[in-house]
Amino acid sequence: MKTNDDTEGVLETTEQFLCEVDEGYISKVGMTFETLEEARLFYKEYAKRAGFSTKTRNTNRSKFAKEAINQLITCNREGKWMSEVPRVEKTNPICGAKRPARIFVHVEKKTSRWRISKVVLGHSHPCFPD
Repeated sequence: MKTNDDTEGVLETTEQFLCEVDEGYISKVGMTFETLEEARLFYKEYAKRAGFSTKTRNTNRSKFAKEAINQLITCNREGKWMSEVPRVEKTNPICGAKRPARIFVHVEKKTSRWRISKVVLGHSHPCFPD
């Protein structure tokens, strides 16, 4: 794992509850990993120490090779997804909930390494590390 100073995503901590975890376990925008599994295990370890479980919410794959190119990993208590677009402006409104703790990782084409591009640390519920 290495940290890259080139940050594209925004670190968000807007939710009501933040879990206290040692700095070395917190995911940061720009961190890179050799494999997707390594990135998932790093976030899973953070989640364990913070007092929540994770789930993979979305994985996009390349059209031809069918290999994963990005993945969204969230808190397992995320509930339903809520669009930020008001229901009256949508032709097909879908209900949902609050922004959960999450990371978004994608594969870099040049290096074939997995990079964290978005991080949300806040929760809509209290964490229980015990």
